[in-house]
Amino acid sequence: MSHTNNKLSVCMLCKNEQEKLAKCLASITFADEIVVLDSGSTDNSVDVARQFLAKVFIRDDWPGFGEQRRHAEDLTSNDWILMVDGMEGLVS
Repeated sequence: MSHTNNKLSVCMLCKNEQEKLAKCLASITFADEIVVLDSGSTDNSVDVARQFLAKVFIRDDWPGFGEQRRHAEDLTSNDWILMVDGMEGLVS
């Protein structure tokens, strides 16, 4: 990863998080980029993420938590990366 800007990408892993995902995504709309790596959801998580203009990628061959996180980070395009879980959110 060799970015050359000072923008923020927020990325997250999710699987079947539709119930909590909207609240999480609403709390990070300040980000310059939102990347969601879905791990094969069978609910509407992908649709929810797309409603927030997130860049959505699907990888359902679970290689393990660490490798999945690294893959999500590789999908970002900015210098700064904040990892959040799909069931969490930020508070001001």
